[in-house]
Amino acid sequence: MAEIRVLDKHTAELIAAGEVVERPASVAKELLENAIDAGATQITLAADRGGIARLQVTDNGSGIEAESIDKAFVRHATSKIATAQDLEHIHTLGFRGEALASIASVARVEVLTRTEQDEYACRYRIEGGEPQGIEPGARPVGTTITVSDLFYNTPARMKFLKKDVSEGTYVGETVLHAALSHPEISFRLVKDGKQQFLTPGDGDLRSAVYAVLGREFARDLLEVDGSSGVYRVSGLITPPRACRASRGAQHFFVNGRYVKNRTMMAALENAYKGTMMQGKFPGAVLRLDMPAELVDVNVHPAKTEIRFSRESDVFDAVYRAVRTALAAPGSGECRFTLDQGNHGAQKAPAPKTPPAATAASAGQRGFATMSAAEFRAARKLVEDVPARAVPGLQPPAGQGSIELGSARAAYGTPPPPAKPMQPEAAMQSLNEALLDILPDLPAAEVTPPQPLPPQGTVLEEPPVPQAAAPAATEAPQPPAPAAPGLSALPAIDPEPPQQIAMEPAAPEPLRLVGEVFKTYIVTERGAELCLIDKHAAHERILFEKLAQDYGHVPAQMLLVPVQVNLTAAEKQALLQNRDLLADAGLEAEDFGGATVIVRAVPADVAVDDVEDMVVELAAHLAEGGRSALREKTEWVLHSIACRAAIKAGDRTTEAEMLALAQKIMDGTVPPFCPHGRPCVLKITRKELEKQFGRLV
Repeated sequence: MAEIRVLDKHTAELIAAGEVVERPASVAKELLENAIDAGATQITLAADRGGIARLQVTDNGSGIEAESIDKAFVRHATSKIATAQDLEHIHTLGFRGEALASIASVARVEVLTRTEQDEYACRYRIEGGEPQGIEPGARPVGTTITVSDLFYNTPARMKFLKKDVSEGTYVGETVLHAALSHPEISFRLVKDGKQQFLTPGDGDLRSAVYAVLGREFARDLLEVDGSSGVYRVSGLITPPRACRASRGAQHFFVNGRYVKNRTMMAALENAYKGTMMQGKFPGAVLRLDMPAELVDVNVHPAKTEIRFSRESDVFDAVYRAVRTALAAPGSGECRFTLDQGNHGAQKAPAPKTPPAATAASAGQRGFATMSAAEFRAARKLVEDVPARAVPGLQPPAGQGSIELGSARAAYGTPPPPAKPMQPEAAMQSLNEALLDILPDLPAAEVTPPQPLPPQGTVLEEPPVPQAAAPAATEAPQPPAPAAPGLSALPAIDPEPPQQIAMEPAAPEPLRLVGEVFKTYIVTERGAELCLIDKHAAHERILFEKLAQDYGHVPAQMLLVPVQVNLTAAEKQALLQNRDLLADAGLEAEDFGGATVIVRAVPADVAVDDVEDMVVELAAHLAEGGRSALREKTEWVLHSIACRAAIKAGDRTTEAEMLALAQKIMDGTVPPFCPHGRPCVLKITRKELEKQFGRLV
């Protein structure tokens, strides 16, 4: 039987520290929570080398009494709870009493603190769990904790850390969550001597979001404020048109604590159903306030996982609050206010008149809200939209591009006046129309013409039976008569004559009929009617082109590089696969904080789609970290091709539609998109006539 041993203090502390301190971001989280619980209104976090070399948190909270500093680093020592009953209603962020002891066991820690009653500050040092003594210091009321050389005594833990930039990104994300959960506190983040952001601490959540997530994200957010029984939901959500390609912009807080909870996430996304596109996810900063006894936060040492006693009530509260915010006026859609006295009788504005000017002149009619995005959307509604050139397609021979001023360029353009038709031409047109309507004649009544032999070929007469010739005659004997009912076979020569290969009949030309729903191309070939999904078809064509040119994909340098905000995990995954993206024509690099900057994209990708494409790629690379390189490569090409392809609803010229249809119908590319959806739907003439009752 194996001997049972009692582990020494140092080994036991290292094991316990592994549950709390995983990386520098874990240290930052614990120290920030202590500063918030101390009542601080200003908190500064400074990190060097991603927090590995040094991580310092400074606050103006209540401080720690001099006689209690050494006790704070004893395991399971805390000022937050006193009895087991206190665990049933926890109102503080920290309560386990493990954070400082775990940090001190794997790093060098220095504490400089002063309370309101103390005349001077106290400096306390502890290294690897061993106290180094207390000495006087100087600072205002509050606490400064400096953690240096993290994992200096556990090199096995050190080798599992990421690069300094990646670890610094995780630290920044931790400060971001703290700033969003407590907008009444001013947070300042400094990385390697450079300030990353500073929140005003004015109690306005929108100000905190603007400071840490950027102007683009905070500009059009909708306010959420609703109550359901003992639950109160507040925060900000993105309008449906501003949804992202990943869930990285969703931040949930319960009683001021950042959590990861599927119930709240499901309620948020269900509230958006019917208002956003598939594959998009809403962004949100939602806070749920509820009685502490209805939630269990003592599930995991990291305290990011919680349990609700009544999950259905939480789901309903979040769902109703978000749904109410989306249904409120001014939720992001362009709304017109018509005159109440004359419904539907007002004249539409002129196509070239800006909506703002029209609203000013009409007095009673105009936009209820008007942003830059809404203005551009409104201009597209009232102005002619030029046909978008389809990248990667060339019109077929003889099919020139159609000018915008022509009759076929715009759907609403009236046709040119028809010229008077002569009587003979009118009769011929009528006959052609009647021939199209009348059913076809049976094929047996028409005898197809026999092909003529090539020039110089000698035609042989069928052999005729003759009487036997004298033996002296050297004439060749005629062949034996053929069997009854069979035609005579030609004589076989010692050397077979050269065969004449008959070329197969050329396929019937593809005729473009038109387009329906601005999504499906209608074509006709022979006795088949073909419906082609132009987005899926173009996506497949671009995917084949990217796969063929992989490693040398032509890229376009962006005149203005695009900045994209990502989560720490998404940014790390994107930067780790920079070579993979560069081979696909996408050049991205670190821009500091949670931002990456995109300098070049594949030539077929529109600039407006760059941000969504990068967010989608980063989210997939972060989730599929164990995927094989081939799977990652194919998925990257799939995503780029999907973003570069024409979209359903885009205007396309007839020449481009015909070129797109021919590339799919001639078999040069598979008739399904890279995601597996079919590109072509064929309906035969026989099936169509059965539907109309022409055939039984």
